[in-house]
Amino acid sequence: MRLSVLMTVFREAEFIDYAIRACLSYVDDLVIVEGAYQETIKLGATTRSDDGTLEIIEKYRSDPKVHIIYANEQSDRDQRNIGWRKIKEINPDGFLLIVDGDEIYQKQTFDLIYSTMNTMRKSGKKFAYFESLTFVEDFKHYTKQYFPRLFDLKNSVGFFNDNHMQWSDKVYDHSILYGQGSSPIKYHHYGFCKGHEKFLLKKKWWETRFGKSFDYGWKVDENNQITDKNHRIYLYENKHPAIMDSHLVMQKKEK
Repeated sequence: MRLSVLMTVFREAEFIDYAIRACLSYVDDLVIVEGAYQETIKLGATTRSDDGTLEIIEKYRSDPKVHIIYANEQSDRDQRNIGWRKIKEINPDGFLLIVDGDEIYQKQTFDLIYSTMNTMRKSGKKFAYFESLTFVEDFKHYTKQYFPRLFDLKNSVGFFNDNHMQWSDKVYDHSILYGQGSSPIKYHHYGFCKGHEKFLLKKKWWETRFGKSFDYGWKVDENNQITDKNHRIYLYENKHPAIMDSHLVMQKKEK
């Protein structure tokens, strides 16, 4: 069973090199889809990343595991499906793992993932949620979130939104191996550590994309902190993945 990573990225220069290096040795393929969605281009985003992301991903082009696609589809779902189609071409009966450009996995996590793949195939389960340790503002504070991350590609017919796939047998609700709150698989997610400008663009995109009022929840509060009343913020007292030791934010934290 092959494991392919799907990474859809836009302006991820702060973390993408770490995300790629953290997973590349443990997977069979990495498909990177770069570009802004048409929904965010309408809000002022450039079509291509302009922060150094392109230069970082291009240095991996010579690696036979890495496939780079440039696209500007309508939404995150459509960008995911660009990558899904490439992965189905090179790995039709294996597994797809979503790793975003600001997410870091560790070797021991991949041990769990491969064990989970075997369990899923034997039990007929189609996908599994993972627990995201989502860091907010800095590397010292985090919240817990849960997202579908691992999918069985056998009989899959693509993403119907940014985080969920569908299958030709239409089995869904009873095909979850690990649901929200029950997954033993965790990863580090630095999505809210990229500055308020990027956060506010993401917030605006979420609140306008559906053509009607939508409460994104997360906001910059009166203390100039990213918060959400529905998410408890914890103090992080464990170690970050070793690969992050060289990150500038981590170096500042250690001083």
